[in-house]
Formats: sequence, structure tokens, C-alpha cells
Amino acid sequence: MEIIYLDEDTVDIFTEYLGEDEAENIQRMYYRGFVVREDDKPVAGIIWQLRNVMSEEEKESRIVFLKIGSDEVEDILFENYRNSIAGEEVKRSTVVLPALSSEREKAALKRAGFGVELMESDIIKARLSEAAKLAIMKKPGTDQDIMPLSSLSQGDFAAAIRRFAQKGLYGTCEDLIYLPKTYFENDMSCYAAFEGQINAMLLFHKLPSGSLSVIMMAFIGDDFRKKILPYMMHKALSSALEHYSPDTEIMIDRHNYTAMAISEKLFPDGFGIPVYQGSRSEDDL
Repeated sequence: MEIIYLDEDTVDIFTEYLGEDEAENIQRMYYRGFVVREDDKPVAGIIWQLRNVMSEEEKESRIVFLKIGSDEVEDILFENYRNSIAGEEVKRSTVVLPALSSEREKAALKRAGFGVELMESDIIKARLSEAAKLAIMKKPGTDQDIMPLSSLSQGDFAAAIRRFAQKGLYGTCEDLIYLPKTYFENDMSCYAAFEGQINAMLLFHKLPSGSLSVIMMAFIGDDFRKKILPYMMHKALSSALEHYSPDTEIMIDRHNYTAMAISEKLFPDGFGIPVYQGSRSEDDL
């Protein structure tokens, strides 16, 4: 068996095996992965994201993709995974996998020392056609301080992102400061400024599969958040309705209080798919 580590040069070979959304992340700063190949065919694969890299918390590795074709290959996969994270000072590994397609992987994770439970995913999904019926879409967005991301220069965008990052605001991306403005949907994404400072950003990324994912909902100042958020979401969804099909999927990761609050307000009946979620301490192995 052969281990092929994923990078910009090798990931294209395995895009079909990994899935286009998962493969896209390999080119980002804190994503790692490899594929186990036998007779020129992939038999297992794993992608993980390094987390807490820029904070004082213990460094974590979050497994975001795992596919194991047979029991025989799992020892090779987990041995190489552990060797790969050994030099990254990772203290804990976590994992979230879709439950309906990950029975073999769940069993393999347990044998590898992970505690695994059936949970509800933090990510909820809705169609753009559903968003058009929301209460906030019936109220005009009147705040003229809200501007599309397309009106912001790359330099001003980078400066704003650095300001948010200094306050620990990264959205779902710890590598946010390394992502170019073109990574985001510039017409749908928007920001708001007050007294010359950008105090709010709502950023969407279009995945290769076509889904629109909320990457960042960040606000400096609680009062600012309460006043501006409905208008920003109204502006973003209005733009999306102009540019995308009604069948387009919108994804919100309920990773913090703001994201959870807006998701419950926008999609009160929304829920995440069943997932297997687990973790293990790397110091205990």
C-alpha cells in the first residue's frame, strides 16, 4: 500500500474519491490529508483541520473527512495520521462524520481510541426558496451603511479581517486572514461601517458543489450586532435571490451564539443531519 499526501499537485487525482467540497480545502493553510492507495486505487483517505493555531488553547486536529474501504487498511491509516500530527503539537483529535454513510468509519474510530456518539450536526441547511419566505425578507433593508463586499478593496478587506482576528473573530475559518477576497461571494457578502471603521461582516463562500456557506457573521459591539444583523441578512439574501437558483442550498454552521441565534430566527424548524461526533486525547496513546 502507498501513502499519497494531499497538496495542490496531488489533490486533483483524488477529487472524485474525496468529493469536490472536501478537496477544495486542501489548498488552505491549516488543512492536511492523505490517501492510501493500493494497485493505483484509493482504499482509504483522511482530511483534518488544525485548530486553535492562533490561540492559547491546546492545539486540536479536527477530522473532517474519513473514508475506510476495509478493516485491513485502518491500522495503516491511523498510524500515518498519528505520525502526521506528531510534529504539530496536537493534544486532541476530534471528528464529525455523517452518520448515514459512516458505519465502518465509526467502528474504526472506536478501535483507534475515539469516543464516538450519535449527535445532531451543528450545520443546518435550507433552500434559497425557503429564505425568500422569511419574515425579514418582507421588511426592506433601510440601513445605507451596509455595502456589498465588491465595493471594498483587497487592502481594506485585509485590514478589516485583521481587526476582527485581533479580537478573536474568525467565523468558521481560523485561516481567515489568509483567504483572499475572491474566496467569498462578493455581491452577496456585505459589511457595515460606522465612523470610518468596519464593525460588521457577513461573508458567504460558494462551495464547488454550488451550496452557499456562511463563513463569518462577526460584529464588534453587541448593540451594533442587534441593530444591523437583520438588515445585513436581508441585503445578502436579496442579492442571492437575484444571482442564484431558488434550489440553491444555504448552510449555516451554528459554531457560536451569534450563528445559533440567527439560525434559530431564520430557520426555526431547521435541524442538522445525524452525525457521529467524537474525540480522543493524543497524549494518552
